[in-house]
Parts: sequence; structure tokens; C-alpha cells
Amino acid sequence: MSAILLIDDDKDFSGLAAAHFSKQGYSVTLAEGGKEGLAKAASSRPDIVILDIMMPDMNGVEVLRELNSDPDTSDIPVLILTGKYIDPGMTDMFAQERNFRGIVAKPVDFGMLQRKMEELLAR
Repeated sequence: MSAILLIDDDKDFSGLAAAHFSKQGYSVTLAEGGKEGLAKAASSRPDIVILDIMMPDMNGVEVLRELNSDPDTSDIPVLILTGKYIDPGMTDMFAQERNFRGIVAKPVDFGMLQRKMEELLAR
């Protein structure tokens, strides 16, 4: 099955997500912040990145742009997670990055997130 890199500073959420997706047969790598996530994306080359937007060391926009600018990670699809309201202007800003594939609101419905990931991975 596919490899997921989950970059999120919320350890409770990350643990729940890792347990859910591991049970579904995915290989899950966790990163607690943007810098760690960038390093793990470069070393593990996941099939998809799930990226929280609000983190203390680097925000998700910075991480998305770094992933996009690195030839080794620019082709990895990224789903943004957020617990905040995202207006259309923010969505337009994310859409400028070619690896951006969508936004998922927290609290997350893992079944819906899995369907969205599977659609992206099937492409």
C-alpha cells in the first residue's frame, strides 16, 4: 500500500491518524513540525503528504512551498489540514503551488480523508 507522511504538531491527532491508516495497510511516517517534515519527505519520498497549516516552527504554507521548490519532492501531492476557516483567497494562494491537491477541515473524518487520498493516489 501507499506511504503517507503526516506533518502535524498535534500528537493526539497524529496518533489517531497513524493508527487508522496503518490498520488500512498504509505505511505512515509522522513529523511533528515543518522542518522535520521536509527532512522526512526528502529521505522517505512518500506517495502523499498530509500537512497541517498551523505549526510552531514553520507554517504549512512555507512547508508546501519548500516541498514544491525541491525537485526531489515537488511531485508529491499535498493535502492541507486546517482547523481554521479558509477563505477562497487562501485556497487560491495554495493552488499556485503545483503539488497542492486540496484542503481538509479539522476535525477530520478519516473515511473521507482516506477516499480523497485514494482518489489522488489513483491518478
